[in-house]
Amino acid sequence: MSKQWTEKEIVVLLEKNDKAVERAVVAIYNLQTNTEKSAESTMVLNDIGFAANDAPMGSYLAKWILSGKKLSGKFLMIARKMAIKYRKQLLEIALNGNKNGNKNAA
Repeated sequence: MSKQWTEKEIVVLLEKNDKAVERAVVAIYNLQTNTEKSAESTMVLNDIGFAANDAPMGSYLAKWILSGKKLSGKFLMIARKMAIKYRKQLLEIALNGNKNGNKNAA
């Protein structure tokens, strides 16, 4: 049986664990449609993935992480704040995985 996370536990993990922050940013980025990923913006207003104001920075951070690099300094601080902001989506992923269907086909 997998762990049943709470929103508070997600926040505590993100506050203390840099790797969890990196994984969280990539997880939110992966909820963006392929079009949104390419444009580094939000086009579908569905409360999934990054909000429009976070999409450019969130995409930049995720691509940095996906290239094999680690976040540090101000970028880690920005990513941590962003990950905590998206804690409800992260909780949903932790509890259920990404069950939004094949939304990344757009």
